[in-house]
Amino acid sequence: MFSKNIKLLRTKLSSMLHIFIWIISLWFAYRLIRMGIPKLIQGGMWTNAFERWGYPAWFRVLIGVLEIVGGLLLLVPRVRHFGSMILFVIMIGALITRIVNGTSLDDALSITFNAIIFLYLMAYHDKTSISKI
Repeated sequence: MFSKNIKLLRTKLSSMLHIFIWIISLWFAYRLIRMGIPKLIQGGMWTNAFERWGYPAWFRVLIGVLEIVGGLLLLVPRVRHFGSMILFVIMIGALITRIVNGTSLDDALSITFNAIIFLYLMAYHDKTSISKI
């Protein structure tokens, strides 16, 4: 009886984890695609920011493309961890850039939080989808 209840609890928790992972993935995919698109367009805030930080225009476009690709990969469970790896590296680079160039504590904490989430998504593997690769 006790082991049956434990098994039922594990099944429910596993199901809740899958839902939680999907919610996080959808939210971050939306945010990153929305953040990546303006980086592809000349002019505006991101052009000025990348110039101020000393990066060339092609680097801004590359980061925008990687954010969009990483965001889209978050939506595909079999390759979600690859998207998370791309986005984790971008977030670490963003954090270093912001620290070197001066940033608010809120900004640094937000970037760090994003990096931690991507690190978690990198480590999380749905065994059923990974085995199909």
